[in-house]
Amino acid sequence: MNHWETKREAVEKLMQDATVVRLALCDGEQPYVVPVNFGVGEGKLYFHSGAKGTKVDILSRNPRVAFEMDADVTVVKHPEACHWSMKYRSLVGTGIVRLLTDPAEKKAGLDRLMAHHAPGETFPYDEKMMMVTHVYEIAVENLHYKEAKGS
Repeated sequence: MNHWETKREAVEKLMQDATVVRLALCDGEQPYVVPVNFGVGEGKLYFHSGAKGTKVDILSRNPRVAFEMDADVTVVKHPEACHWSMKYRSLVGTGIVRLLTDPAEKKAGLDRLMAHHAPGETFPYDEKMMMVTHVYEIAVENLHYKEAKGS
């Protein structure tokens, strides 16, 4: 099920409130999880990285990812250990990553990332940095939203 459509308001609010998305990549039989800054637009997630590194190497071999983000995570304490609980909002999903190579697409992806972290502001991009920065787009396939209010 894709909760982006059925729970749009809650999903978009969580994405607005989250500061990090954790990407789960698969390097053959070995899992690899990495937190990244992100942006959102048109049903897709955007993130960036340097041009070299483990994440770049794995994505070049396998573009399928899982991801997780959360907000408002709080432990709800109780005098009895078995009655402790959690309060949170979370998203988990899967998608396919695409490296953006067109300069206009790269800039648009970075604009989405910057808009997430600095809404309403605009920024110039250093052309030399753009040359060595990878910008990725995740086409979301599945998305599951969960909220727990604690008890």
